[in-house]
Amino acid sequence: MNAPLTPDIADIERVEDAKGVEDTERFETTSATGPQVRAASGPGLARLSVVELRKQVDTGVGMVLVVVAALLAGAFGGGALLLGSADSYGEVARMAAIPGATLAPVLAMLLVTAERSHRTALSTFTLVPRRGRVVAAKAVASMAIGAMVVLLSLVAALVITPVGAAVTGESIGWQLDVRGFAFFAVGVILSTLSGWALALAIGNAPAAIVVLLVWPMLSSMILGANQAWSTVVTWLDITAVARLADGASVDLVAKATVGILVWVVVPAVVGIRRVLIEEVR
Repeated sequence: MNAPLTPDIADIERVEDAKGVEDTERFETTSATGPQVRAASGPGLARLSVVELRKQVDTGVGMVLVVVAALLAGAFGGGALLLGSADSYGEVARMAAIPGATLAPVLAMLLVTAERSHRTALSTFTLVPRRGRVVAAKAVASMAIGAMVVLLSLVAALVITPVGAAVTGESIGWQLDVRGFAFFAVGVILSTLSGWALALAIGNAPAAIVVLLVWPMLSSMILGANQAWSTVVTWLDITAVARLADGASVDLVAKATVGILVWVVVPAVVGIRRVLIEEVR
């Protein structure tokens, strides 16, 4: 009978070493080519925008402003018919939009500064590490507020126009200057966006609101006091966009562009930079 083969110890060690090297290479290859764990980046822009928009009615101040804007829309639209300053559906809708267009930038400012005033910025940026996405969501929500003001004014005018005609006994037309109202809507949205930009740049809601409310009065005083300064003020008017409906002259387009740069672009750049680099507390 043949004697059983006895493996040499050196051969066993060589086999184990080769197996160890093979396992190490397999582990390194798996680590390099295996599925990567993607870092959590938080919810998407669309979802964040909806969340930011909902915040406007989740707070007492936001709800009060929304209710006040709705009541004033009826008062302004109905008052325009009773006083004879509006004789068509389109004019009633534009008058009904004035209260909302005035309060929309304030809502945008409160939307931007809510985390700072409630000291919830740290929680927000922990859930959504990409700060730029949060800022963009607030911008989208602000523009949505402006758009809703315009849409609600059209809906309100649908009710106010026939009621006003019945009360006054006068015939009121249903004409709507689509071009003029479209530029008016763009002006409302840009004005709301300027509230977002100013709040980003200043970082404080009361101060931003003061700037927003004081500037129209200050500009009116300047226009009537000094001719040189009045020329400058006409170049700082963001509402020049709405006047483009009457004709896009070179001068008016230039003034509208400068107004957008001064009230939206520049403060937005300053504010976004501050939000991205400042320490969150």
